[in-house]
Amino acid sequence: MLRHLTSLAVITGLSLVSVASFAQVPNATIKETVYIPPQVQNTAPVDPDFCINTMAGFPADDQEARYQFFRLTEEMARGATPEFRNALSQYGDDQVSPYTPMLTVIEEIANPVLRQAAPEITIGNMGYVIDFASKCEPYITGQSDSLKAYDPALNNAEFNAVIIEDALFLRQILSDSMFRLGANEDPVHSVAVAQYASSLVTTRDEMEFSTFESELDELEALYMTDLDGRLKRSNDMINEEMDREVLGDAVALSDSMNEAAKRKAKERQLYTLIRILGGGG
Repeated sequence: MLRHLTSLAVITGLSLVSVASFAQVPNATIKETVYIPPQVQNTAPVDPDFCINTMAGFPADDQEARYQFFRLTEEMARGATPEFRNALSQYGDDQVSPYTPMLTVIEEIANPVLRQAAPEITIGNMGYVIDFASKCEPYITGQSDSLKAYDPALNNAEFNAVIIEDALFLRQILSDSMFRLGANEDPVHSVAVAQYASSLVTTRDEMEFSTFESELDELEALYMTDLDGRLKRSNDMINEEMDREVLGDAVALSDSMNEAAKRKAKERQLYTLIRILGGGG
C-alpha cells in the first residue's frame, strides 16, 4: 500500500501511544528538549506553544526518524500557495483538532480507504500539515539544520531524495482528492489547483534529475576507482618489466666484465709463461 513511503516505514514504527505520550509532555519539559531558533524566539508571529507542542509529538528517540519527519513535513507543504490554501479551506474537512499527533494525520492521508471514501478528510489533514509547516517553518528548519549538524550522514542526497518522493506521493494524493471534488472546475480556485498539479510535475522532474546526477556521480566515482586500479596495475607491470630489463642488463654487463677479466688474466698468464720458457725471465 505504501510502496513509495519508505521513509514513513521508519516513522510509523513508533506506536500512536508513544507519539501521543510525547505530545503530553509538560510545556516546561518540551521547551528544554525542542530547539528554538534565535531568530524566532522573540519575533514569531504565531503562538510558539502550537509549534513546540506539535513538534514534541515527533520521534524523540531516533535522530534519523526525527529528521525524516521534519523534512517530510517541509516537503509536503511545497507548492502550497496562499491561493491554494484557500482552496483547501473551501474543500477540506477542518475537524482536525489542535495538537493532533502528526503521525496520525499522515497515516490518515496515506490511508487508501479513507481517501477514496472521504477525500474531504484527506484534504483537511493535508491542510493541517501545510498550515503547521507554514506557521512553524523557522522552527522546523532550525530542527532540520540542527540534526544535520549533529549527524552529517543526514545530508546524503539519496536519503533525502527518498523523503522527497514520499512527500510527492502524499501531495499527489492531495491533488487527486481536489480533482475528485471538482475543485479544478471551480472558477474561484481552478487556477490555483491547476498550478499545484503542475508543480508536482516540476518536483518530479527535479527529483528525477537529482537522482540521475547522484547516480551519475556514483558511476563516475566507480569508473575513476576502476581506472585508478587499472593504471596502478599497468604501472606495476611496466615497472616490473623495467626492473627485469635492468637486472638482465646488469647481469649481462657483469658476465661481460667477468669474461673480459678472465681473458686478461689468461693473457697475462700466457705472456708470463712465454717469458719463462723463452728465458726472458
